[in-house]
Amino acid sequence: MFNQHIRITALAGNDDVKRQLVKSGIIPIIVSVLTRHSSNPTSVALTLKCIAALALREPEHSVQFIESGAAEAIVECLKVHQENPQVQKNGCWAIRNIVARRRDLNTKFHELGIESILNRSYELFSKDFGFDIKSALRDLECNVKLDEQWTGKGIQLEH
Repeated sequence: MFNQHIRITALAGNDDVKRQLVKSGIIPIIVSVLTRHSSNPTSVALTLKCIAALALREPEHSVQFIESGAAEAIVECLKVHQENPQVQKNGCWAIRNIVARRRDLNTKFHELGIESILNRSYELFSKDFGFDIKSALRDLECNVKLDEQWTGKGIQLEH
């Protein structure tokens, strides 16, 4: 099963192949795998990575994921595996890619209490992948303080 996750994720890197996978009906299958194997952190992490890949830059895929129950499954897996960094990181990517081009889908995640779950993840993993968590929170339109990566010193350049 793990090899299939890896292959699907690799294939989904190609936009044409990704669209064909979705046309073939893979989204409900992926959500079903996530739900069925929600107690297995390795399976969950790999499935979340598949969701992230399939939703990337594809707003219609995001809608299909939500309609197939992905939001509920993702949030539940993030709750079950709060201490697992790979699950948390891949969950952030999946959420971000689902909502990045379809902000109207934020509502579903908010109804499920995603903000407090991601804030808890930030408390645990901010040093490891805090940027990914903050990016998900930002795209969910939550209050988030983004760090300035670089600030100038106000020095004038001579012409």
